[in-house]
Amino acid sequence: MKNLTKSIVTLTVLSSLAFAVPTAKQKFVKADINNDGVLSSQEFYDDQAVKMEQKIKDGKALKGVSTAPHFVDVDKNKDGKVTFKEYDEFHTIRQKDMVKIKNSNSGNSRGLEVFNKYDKNRDSVIDKREFRKLYQDMNNGQGGKYAK
Repeated sequence: MKNLTKSIVTLTVLSSLAFAVPTAKQKFVKADINNDGVLSSQEFYDDQAVKMEQKIKDGKALKGVSTAPHFVDVDKNKDGKVTFKEYDEFHTIRQKDMVKIKNSNSGNSRGLEVFNKYDKNRDSVIDKREFRKLYQDMNNGQGGKYAK
């Protein structure tokens, strides 16, 4: 009986976590606004903007802005659209890379450089105006050049 109770509690906790954290497929489907099964560059960047604007609304730091993926990096076959397979493979590799960066000090200075570039008024916050500039740079193909 004791083991059965533990199992039920464990399953309950795990199932609640499964609903709390969206899967890669759920994220992809949400970003695919026109439901055609692929992401255009517009859908890709609009999805990023929505996520970042939500962080701003929630008062959260915009961690990851400097390392946000670019459409051309995810679109492996360069056909101008991102399939779920490309999306999933990219994010699986990216998650592993992010763990490596977090475990080393090498990634910290670049992120701070990028943050400082866009934090024009030096208030240690990227506000909506500053974020719009960053987003415009991303859409203008200046990804990877932020810290210059």
